[in-house]
Amino acid sequence: MSTAVRPNREDASRDATPPDVPRPFTHLRPLDGLRGIAVLAVVLYHFTPEVLPGGFLGVDVFFVLSGFLITSLLVREFESTGGIALREFWGRRARRLLPALLLILLVVAGYVVFFAGPAEAQHVSEDGLAALFYVGNWRFLASGQPYIQQYAAQAASPLRHMWSLAIEEQFYLIWPLVVGGLGAVVGRGTGRAGRRRRKFRRVVLCVCVVVAAASLLRMSMLYQPVDPNRVYYGTDTRIFAMLFGAALGALTVGTPTIVNRWWRGSVVAAGCVASAALVAVMATITITSSSLYTGGYGLVAAAMLLVLAAAAQPGANPLGWILGWRPLVGLGLISYGVYLWQWPATVWITTGSTGASGVALFALRWAATLAAALVSYFLVEQPVRQRRLPRLNLRNPVLVPLAGVTVISVIFLVPAITLPTVELASAVPTSKTATLVTTSYAAAPHCDPPHTAEPLLPGRKLRVQFLGNSLAVESLPCLSRALAARNATVAGVVKVGYPICDLLPFLRASLKDPATRPDVGLVFAAAVVDPTCGDAGQWEHEMQDVISLWKHAGVHTFLISDLPSAGTATWSDERAINRKLARRDPEHVTVLDGGAYLQDDHGIFQAQMPCIPGGEPGCAAGLVNVRSPVDHFHFCALTDWPTDECPKAGEAGIRRLVASIVVSLNDALQRDPTRFQPGHD
Repeated sequence: MSTAVRPNREDASRDATPPDVPRPFTHLRPLDGLRGIAVLAVVLYHFTPEVLPGGFLGVDVFFVLSGFLITSLLVREFESTGGIALREFWGRRARRLLPALLLILLVVAGYVVFFAGPAEAQHVSEDGLAALFYVGNWRFLASGQPYIQQYAAQAASPLRHMWSLAIEEQFYLIWPLVVGGLGAVVGRGTGRAGRRRRKFRRVVLCVCVVVAAASLLRMSMLYQPVDPNRVYYGTDTRIFAMLFGAALGALTVGTPTIVNRWWRGSVVAAGCVASAALVAVMATITITSSSLYTGGYGLVAAAMLLVLAAAAQPGANPLGWILGWRPLVGLGLISYGVYLWQWPATVWITTGSTGASGVALFALRWAATLAAALVSYFLVEQPVRQRRLPRLNLRNPVLVPLAGVTVISVIFLVPAITLPTVELASAVPTSKTATLVTTSYAAAPHCDPPHTAEPLLPGRKLRVQFLGNSLAVESLPCLSRALAARNATVAGVVKVGYPICDLLPFLRASLKDPATRPDVGLVFAAAVVDPTCGDAGQWEHEMQDVISLWKHAGVHTFLISDLPSAGTATWSDERAINRKLARRDPEHVTVLDGGAYLQDDHGIFQAQMPCIPGGEPGCAAGLVNVRSPVDHFHFCALTDWPTDECPKAGEAGIRRLVASIVVSLNDALQRDPTRFQPGHD
């Protein structure tokens, strides 16, 4: 991901300096180690998020470094030549970034052609085109892909990490124009060269500070706790980190060393403190922490800038010594390739695809990532940068990368245009044997009862907490009404787009106030294939975290197993995991049945069911849709979901789901109202 990786001083001069510009600033070895730390944090976050939940901040380290290095080069070039050779600058950036990018896009294109299903191929192809032209951040934001597609049994895009590269490339496109324009304006004045140079640096520094402050303010103003994707992906709300680094680059022109020994020692000491603080933040904070988006990211970027400055100081410098450690420096040199390949490794190498988990799964992913990054570095990136590729006797060498871009574009363009955006589920015939289920449902508690029903616990108002993601969000309003009629209140910790591990901070916060602490907790959420929190093999650990939080608060846990898709009676492994958790701690965990009224008399789940006597909302010709006709999984009761991906199926399925939950919950509570003795689903 880093955009100024240089293996040695000679390479730096050859890669970063046009013939008429003096040699750039001295290569700072600790900065390579800082890149190594940054990419290692990102890898740990994706491979084992429970180990380093704030490892995503490694991306911000790259942003700060990129702003510092690129601005240093631009300011040095302008002061040396009186201008900025844009063509040469962008050419050097292209030689640095494009070869490794084209390689991984070619691999992903092969995956699209040979392995992906039609709908996934279409989505990944659109992602590939966005990544190729460095607009991935806006593509992911506009498509809203991190959620519905996962719940339609599609894995996360192997190119989702390209959002950060898009922001960096957009910076590289605009920032040289800004710096050059500022230099041209400042250069019009008269006076000595030294004075003009100092004025130029001050002007660039002021622009960095003002625009960075505006970016931070915009992040704070646009932040929405329910959906922070806009400020997380937006170029305008993330550019401040690069501008922090750019400010130091304009001030020091790539040589942030301090001559005065006392001040140098103070900076090093402050950098060590900032390093420890960053490690503590990465070990505790999560990507959904609201404090990050309301000023926290600015503090983090400032701490990173202090670490950068401290690491560059000569003399006795423990921070520089640590970051100069050879393995870290080596990892920093290949950090761009490691960043490119670690996310596809996370998506493709899972417990489901390998059978491995824990340390073995981590080792497989890490080995694959390192192998791919080393191949990319030594066989593609370095030969291109050092111009050691075979000569093809072409008059215009630009034809080679253009040909590569064209081939990859065509491979992605065909499925992006021709394949469907959703994969229609096969038809599920309506069962003729749903008589008993329909009769039972007609007598069950609905979410709009005409009268007050029997309370769940006589003489006591029960507080129920409901935890989950999309399916829970869909069913929460109906469940609240159904339980309110039975003398129970429902508080939801449900978020569209959030896997369970990301909901834990919300759950912890909700349990702190004894006045709102629930009596029982319900969990209803699919085991999302989201590598941000680990693959589905870690579902048991996520549920155990939820159970532990509720158990510590004196709350009994009810687990509602994910429902099979229509047309099958085969439950996912999630149901077996839930049963295992209930057997392990029967006094505090119970499994509920949420699918009793969504299947026929033989246990086959249905997309349509016979209407109850007298009809019900959505009933037509004696049948009512109870699951989405697209994926036969969702209920499509949310108003803001795209109708082409989740056509509105009405709320009949939600009503049946809620009725199943309420009946199952009532039965469990009645067995032993004092201890909530577990039942069986």
